[in-house]
Amino acid sequence: MNSPTKFAIVGAGGIGCAIAPLLSRLGSIVLIDADSYEPKNVERQFPALTSTENKASALASLLQPHTLQSVQFIPSYMKGIEIANSPEWEGVDCLIGAVDNNESRAIIAELSWGLEIPAILAGNAHEHGEAHLVIPNRYSPLDHFEFPIIPHTAPWGCNADSVVEEHPQTPLANALAAAAAMHILLSWRKASKVDNVIVYSRLDPFSGVVKRLRDMESESSEG
Repeated sequence: MNSPTKFAIVGAGGIGCAIAPLLSRLGSIVLIDADSYEPKNVERQFPALTSTENKASALASLLQPHTLQSVQFIPSYMKGIEIANSPEWEGVDCLIGAVDNNESRAIIAELSWGLEIPAILAGNAHEHGEAHLVIPNRYSPLDHFEFPIIPHTAPWGCNADSVVEEHPQTPLANALAAAAAMHILLSWRKASKVDNVIVYSRLDPFSGVVKRLRDMESESSEG
């Protein structure tokens, strides 16, 4: 796989705000989100300091003056492959899932395979962040890990009211999810073979876990 040059970041909330400034220095980005910022989330979503406007638009406006790369936005939810018809989508060669529910992650993974471009799915719970790589026509984390649609079920279930009240998201958890995604991307950009790509990365304040594609293939053959 070639190194990505344009990233579609699906979700401009806590994880999106953590990873977008980093990715905007690696390549062009297009932010996708139909939601608006709320002052109550300002601790994790810095654009909420000054804006209650559409998340994708507001974050793009803040990032563009501070990068030489192109920063575009699509102020809508990504519901399927039709998103690729948007003019802003042209040139996208990597998807970044920065959403808070597994139903959206499944849509992103399906789009990754349909368009034959890789995707990184990032998410977090209260104390950790993790990311999974989707390699179209070769590897999908949905085939190896359970991704329940019910929002409060692990992994990453962080948007159900009961879970938010008991274990609210923190800036650290969002940063860990972004770091896990970057860990995959930066390892991948340096790798010369797809077998060296990290497909799963989990980070918490005290430890880290990494899984490589070649390790998972070895486990499969042993089983």
